[in-house]
Amino acid sequence: MGARTRWRRGLNEGTTNMTDTVLPPAVRIAYPDTASRPESVAFGAVRYDDPFRWLEEDTDPGVVEWQRAQDDLAQAHLAALPAFGTFVERLQAIGETDDVTVPMFAGGRWFRRHVPEDRDLAVVEVSAGPGEPGRRIVDLNAMRTDEPLHLAGFHPSPDGRKAIFAWTAGGREEPDVRVIDIDTGATLVDGLPHRKPQNFAWLPDGSGFLYLALDAAIAGEPGLRRLLLDAPSQAPAEDVVLDHPVVRPILCADRRHIVLALDHLAPRLDYILDTQGDAGWQPFLKGIPGIFRGDILGDNFLAITDDGAPRGRLVAIPLATPADRETWQEIVPASDNVLAFVLVTGGRAVLLEWVDTYSRLRVIDKEGEIEGEIALPGRGMVNSFGANMVLPTMLDPIARAAEGEILFVFSAFDRAPALYSANLATRETKKLGEPKYRLDVQVRDLDCRSADGARVLYHVVARSDLDLSKPQPTVITGYGGFNVTVAPGWLGTQWAAWIEAGGVVALAHLRGGGEHGTPWFEQGRMKLKQNSFNDVHAIAGDLIARGITAPARLGVTGGSNGGVMASAVAVQRPDLYRASIPVVPITDVLARVRDPVTMVSSLDYGDPADPEMAEAIHRWSPYQNVRDGLSYPALLIDCGANDPRCPPWHGRKFAARVQQASIGDLPILLRVRADAGHGSVGKAQKVRVSADNLAFFAHQLGLEE
Repeated sequence: MGARTRWRRGLNEGTTNMTDTVLPPAVRIAYPDTASRPESVAFGAVRYDDPFRWLEEDTDPGVVEWQRAQDDLAQAHLAALPAFGTFVERLQAIGETDDVTVPMFAGGRWFRRHVPEDRDLAVVEVSAGPGEPGRRIVDLNAMRTDEPLHLAGFHPSPDGRKAIFAWTAGGREEPDVRVIDIDTGATLVDGLPHRKPQNFAWLPDGSGFLYLALDAAIAGEPGLRRLLLDAPSQAPAEDVVLDHPVVRPILCADRRHIVLALDHLAPRLDYILDTQGDAGWQPFLKGIPGIFRGDILGDNFLAITDDGAPRGRLVAIPLATPADRETWQEIVPASDNVLAFVLVTGGRAVLLEWVDTYSRLRVIDKEGEIEGEIALPGRGMVNSFGANMVLPTMLDPIARAAEGEILFVFSAFDRAPALYSANLATRETKKLGEPKYRLDVQVRDLDCRSADGARVLYHVVARSDLDLSKPQPTVITGYGGFNVTVAPGWLGTQWAAWIEAGGVVALAHLRGGGEHGTPWFEQGRMKLKQNSFNDVHAIAGDLIARGITAPARLGVTGGSNGGVMASAVAVQRPDLYRASIPVVPITDVLARVRDPVTMVSSLDYGDPADPEMAEAIHRWSPYQNVRDGLSYPALLIDCGANDPRCPPWHGRKFAARVQQASIGDLPILLRVRADAGHGSVGKAQKVRVSADNLAFFAHQLGLEE
């Protein structure tokens, strides 16, 4: 079924002209009473009265009741919107389009995690081949309690006989962990003795595994985590305390060495462990300038680094002399392309690059020569899962299959994700599944200039028959933070329904992301964070100047750090946007110090304890920049009740402040979803979230009868 499917009778006939659509009249909403209780707060030299600090308290009965009243109001408003029911039906009909992940290969077995058509939650199956029917070994649906469960991790041992299985409940990120026997289903380990275990890596012989966790002995020291070893045959001396909150142990291609990648934003490979020796953890690239990620090929560590190369270069670093830069050999020099990821298998390496944000794969032989390019199905995105966010510093976008072969998920704006394999020796690809959905779309790769002159790329995606010479309902979406790349691939079921209905999506590549290398990342963080928001304003202005949309038909949205963006741009330029949906946002970026888990964001936003950073944050933090007496865009602030990374009190305070300040009649709604955390859990919850958001945008931007 394609993009020309009739969404609503009369809406999509031919080339719908939205210019003549009359926008809905604004009606003043009677919000729940909100007491203003000013309290003096200070962050460095920044001092002000906070009228809604009392809304930070999750367990206060008055806060609970206020939140319930706000959420009831939001639910009633959204359910009554003309397009809500239609979007529910359309989303259900389209189904899960991006639920495709690379299966894991271990010991000749394949492990696939997915959500079956007749289930709401994830399962894991084991089979003899990547596309063959499998035996179900994990079923969250069968485990389900009164809260939806999320599969937080599944890690088979190298021999494929055991697996680490982790899950969370109700959106809370406090995982339960088991080690299970694949053949018998028996539980070998039930629970671990430390809080928030994560980032698991098996030892090569499967005798134990490494993991990162909070340890009670060091929990009082901010920023410290302990790398722990669960292996009865190994001495406890293998435990190490690390000075960064995010650490990832990685088992290399030689199945002998494990490297420690510290920092998920700008990884450095400080330590290496030879599991066949007795020297323990040894310094590797500790103290050497630049970021590094890579794999072992022969006697060398093949590494992508930004040292001397803003967008990356590939170097071979001898394992025997890693600190002697004179022994390094350059394999792929710096260019305008971004080197994203390298993986080794079968004596060759595959290199993932971004060429003007689109993916390219090339093969490198053991001598360091480029053999050629792996042909992809089109212009699009390579990733290890269906979402269009690529995190090569945190999650491998390519996986090993049998020796000399790789697996990856490919998608594009016009096709949902599908699984592919490639042989590095022949460079031939094989399609292992069909896209679950296709769209008939037009794509425009555009650029504009931000406030400081920086060139900002973005993609406009619309139904192929939509007339873009006239203003259309358009939503800008992006991320712009934490070195995360938003790639030009499938936008997901939500946006497929929006595009089919005649809406336009503008996918933005904002500074702070990883789309254009280290400088792009650095120019959108810390004291330069405002650049991310200026980039959005520039794209908005460019869309309007090109006649694709108009302020009355322009919306903006994003999740997590993207929710920060959607909040910030709405209060900075209320004249430029009709509607904004910040999803799981942080809005009071100064006061986040009250939640230790959110202080990891200091790596990107800066620490309010630093007086200079406090002033810089105060200049852009959404909550602090709401001004009385302005007409603000329509807002749907969408939060998860159990979200530890972006707690719902941010949404509460932001909603209260904008409701108090705005003199306009556009709705300011707060939705706090029970049993949800930092994102939706299960198909039913995803449908409801998407229907809420699309109906809100449709009503505000004029996309309805």
